[in-house]
Amino acid sequence: MTGPADDYSKPVRLAHAVLAAAVDQDWGKARRALERLITECRSDGIGVALVAWCDALAEHAEDGPPTFGRGRVMDLNGETGARLTETTPQQRWANRLIVARAAGDMPAFEALLDEVNAVDAGPGRGSYMTVLLEAVAGTIATFPRGYARMGRAS
Repeated sequence: MTGPADDYSKPVRLAHAVLAAAVDQDWGKARRALERLITECRSDGIGVALVAWCDALAEHAEDGPPTFGRGRVMDLNGETGARLTETTPQQRWANRLIVARAAGDMPAFEALLDEVNAVDAGPGRGSYMTVLLEAVAGTIATFPRGYARMGRAS
């Protein structure tokens, strides 16, 4: 017998495996787990993974449980640290998704999920998820825990 929690256990396990491999820069392992997530989980399971990645980013940035508030995203070149002046549609989608989740704006977040679910499954949808994953994993691997609170008075 399975229950509602079981419907989410596989996407959560796969989302964790994908993110852990990406943070460790094991892109082959991350890609394989991401392919499983996309092909084996329904769109609501993919939504669970996207929430998990956005929340992992917020938890890392805040060095603790994230709270809904105003989020901000900066696109940086991973190698040089320079701010990007041009972004892809996938990057803009990932940025809007992160900001919507950080703000607790579920209607906007769900609209962005609908947008990515309208993209062909497989490589098309995977490119959007990969950009989000690269942003989250790159931030976690590069910036110290609590970086968003640094310089703020307590």
